[in-house]
Amino acid sequence: MKKYRPIIILSIAIGAIIIYCMTSNQTISIGETTQKVVKKDSSMQEIALATPKIMNNSELKLIHGKGEFEIEKEAKEQQTFSFRNDSSSSVFIQIIPQDKLGNIRINQLISPNNEKDGPFGQEINYDLNEKGLYQIRIGESLMQGDPFEGKYTLKLQLK
Repeated sequence: MKKYRPIIILSIAIGAIIIYCMTSNQTISIGETTQKVVKKDSSMQEIALATPKIMNNSELKLIHGKGEFEIEKEAKEQQTFSFRNDSSSSVFIQIIPQDKLGNIRINQLISPNNEKDGPFGQEINYDLNEKGLYQIRIGESLMQGDPFEGKYTLKLQLK
């Protein structure tokens, strides 16, 4: 039995590592709300909600072809986000600024073969002729009012 002890210990350690990786290595999709349960005592639980921050140049993770993302923008900042199209023929994109009169729009939509189209307004229905990674550039209209600074909601729906 002594000669099998290192093999048994190694097997248990590998099993523990695999179980740990399977239970703790969960990815967080951008735009999803994550729940973390914090135990205060045996009778009470507090649920903390956290929404991952959307960073410039992020790929937006759509769930069932839809996504809604709260984003913060600084004045004169040009933001670029991407989304993947595998089988849809069009996309609906909408920007909803917290300040309804905010100077913010979809400046460009860039296809996987690097063709650029735009500028657009705060809402578009756009035909997707290719599969792959599309990019959305968001910023101000230089012909209109003050630069936008603040929070806005970006909605995408593949159709």
